[in-house]
Amino acid sequence: MKNRLNFKKIVESKNLVSESTYNCINNIYSEEEKSNIFVAEIDPEYMDGVKLCKYYDIDIKMGANCLICECKRGDNKSYVALLVPTGYRYNISSTVRKYTNSRIVSVAPLEYVIEKTKMEYGSINPIGLPNDWKVFIDPKVMEVDRIICGSGRKESKISLPSKYLLKLNNAEIIENLAKE
Repeated sequence: MKNRLNFKKIVESKNLVSESTYNCINNIYSEEEKSNIFVAEIDPEYMDGVKLCKYYDIDIKMGANCLICECKRGDNKSYVALLVPTGYRYNISSTVRKYTNSRIVSVAPLEYVIEKTKMEYGSINPIGLPNDWKVFIDPKVMEVDRIICGSGRKESKISLPSKYLLKLNNAEIIENLAKE
């Protein structure tokens, strides 16, 4: 028998997501939109996107992974969340550098990301990030009606319509963000 996720409306299960994620959802989405955002408990052993899809029999096209990058130019630093489909790598060097006008782009320090997002390692997501962080979304993420991504907590995942991502602060579609 296949393992399945048991999704519940996020408004009825806010304890399953990080406070920053829930507050963002509560502030930017209408009541109707919120009723279409779900959360499910998972075994944290399978929080990685590919493992999650295999273990819970989820179409890998629905999975989305998020990475936070630190972008530097001179003394200036900025942060950007990259959202790509599960199974793809991030095109950090050329694409992110170009769109952030940075000289150096690297994975942001984990301790800093956790402190600023109030999310747990392994479940960072673009929902509930600091307002000055950009959110870059690969167009492949938008090719499916719904995505499954981190909730800010290791023991759960969120399912939401992909079009809802475009309501996030500083969100934009960036070509060639994901690479195979």
